Amino acid sequence: MARRIAIGSAARHPGTLQYGRWTAFEHPTGQEEFLPVIIAAGKRPGPCLWLTAGMHGPEHSGPLVVHKLLHAGLLAELRGTLVAIPALTPAGLRTGSRVPYHSPEDPNRLWPDGRPAPEEGSDRRPPSPQERAFQRLFEEILKTADLLVDLHNAWEGSVPFALLDRVLYRSDIPGDRQRAQGLARRIETMAGALGFATAREFPTKRYVEDKLHRSTSGAAVQLARIPALTVELGGGLRPDPIILRAAVAGLRNVLRWAEMLPGPAEPVEGIPCPRPGFNCRRKSTPRTPVTGLAHHCVSAGQEIRAGDPVAEMVDIWGRPLLEEPLRAEADGFVLGLAQGAVFYPGESVATLAVRDPDPLVGPYPRSYFRRSE
Repeated sequence: MARRIAIGSAARHPGTLQYGRWTAFEHPTGQEEFLPVIIAAGKRPGPCLWLTAGMHGPEHSGPLVVHKLLHAGLLAELRGTLVAIPALTPAGLRTGSRVPYHSPEDPNRLWPDGRPAPEEGSDRRPPSPQERAFQRLFEEILKTADLLVDLHNAWEGSVPFALLDRVLYRSDIPGDRQRAQGLARRIETMAGALGFATAREFPTKRYVEDKLHRSTSGAAVQLARIPALTVELGGGLRPDPIILRAAVAGLRNVLRWAEMLPGPAEPVEGIPCPRPGFNCRRKSTPRTPVTGLAHHCVSAGQEIRAGDPVAEMVDIWGRPLLEEPLRAEADGFVLGLAQGAVFYPGESVATLAVRDPDPLVGPYPRSYFRRSE
């Protein structure tokens, strides 16, 4: 028997698309902040995939992918349930802002982190309305989700790619490392089914320092312990129809991998899908040592080798500032070029996917689970 799934006013009914609202919080002026919910239910039981989008206001491709994937024709083949939230931060979409006005911090760093609550009377800043809402919504994910995909846009001109979270484990819990390794293998297989270019997140230490374990997919991986991906659709504010079609095809392939749709994988066409033959992680590199204008020598999706030129730095008159161009420090491929042409010392002129020698799994910091003040 299929489990009951109800998110806010939307509930699972086999063979139907149901639409509803999940109340996040109330504004001081009396308006309710709600998240739109779509539940697509197959006629036969199966896994539950959560598909989220609209975390950052300027990223508009994700909601359109949700709309194009969820239609009546999907229901005839679907096993299990798709829970879709096309706007995780409605205020951001309304204002076109990455950071909502009611919670002035990156909303994709506000999911639960697994740490114990601070001591009573702590001076620690209390959770924002957005963070409190995500704490409650995460309880729904824990109860229902078997896998999760969170849709974003990277930046204009970047290649679409799947971003894999590091999988953290607790050294003080017997067998936790082995379980994390098993989950990492499933995440990599899921990313392979999607068919996009793939890059791992930053190394474990920076991953935690940057609170990436508190992203949508990060919390799903670390706390719900389910396979999850962040899918960067590229394109910036202007959705690209070719990327939208590729994303729908890739998501249908993920559904096939999860045995929620029948049939063989369909081709993911029209987008660069570099596969260098080794694991890569994202890195903002190379960085310029001088102020100047960059003449890039590479393009998004291009495979590169260590030492290949990435950009030449010139002054405003076009005269070379360096004896040599800025070069790639490792083998990999180009995720995308930094926006614009003007750069100051220390700024990166591109984001590359560089060879990653580290395992996808890593330990939590030793003091991570100590109660905070």
